[in-house]
Amino acid sequence: MKSKDKESAAKKAKDRVQVAERAHKEAARKADAAEEVSKQAKSALKQAKKEFKVASKAAREARNAADEARSAYSKAAKRSAKAEAKLGKSRKKVASKPAPAPVKEAAEKPVAAKPAAARKARKKPKAAKARPKVAKVAKAAATRPAVEESAAVEDSFVLDESGREVQ
Repeated sequence: MKSKDKESAAKKAKDRVQVAERAHKEAARKADAAEEVSKQAKSALKQAKKEFKVASKAAREARNAADEARSAYSKAAKRSAKAEAKLGKSRKKVASKPAPAPVKEAAEKPVAAKPAAARKARKKPKAAKARPKVAKVAKAAATRPAVEESAAVEDSFVLDESGREVQ
């Protein structure tokens, strides 16, 4: 009986080894699957981080643009209020002035011309500007055309630097 007990014990041990191997294979397969899921989760997390970074950057830029727009709007509102105030003042000024009498006499026209002439007389004459040498060279070259150009001069014209026609 001892040999039968040994055989049954060996058989039981083989069965246990097979069960253990099956369990080990199943655990290894599950571990591989879990590792694959973990890799996918890591890549999804990495992608989500990138998208979050891009979205936060876009939000920051939009926030900055909105701030700039708000400040530009407030500046424009201030400018508009200032312009409205000036316009109101000028309207009041125009409204407060009496309506001008219609001009019937011819004597008033020369009277109006005298102050303008007096203003012109009081102004200092402006000093003449020095002409650059380039204009003189261009003018000299334009006044002395070459033999080939002499026929074409009749149909064309040349402008100096100031925009005047030179012949």
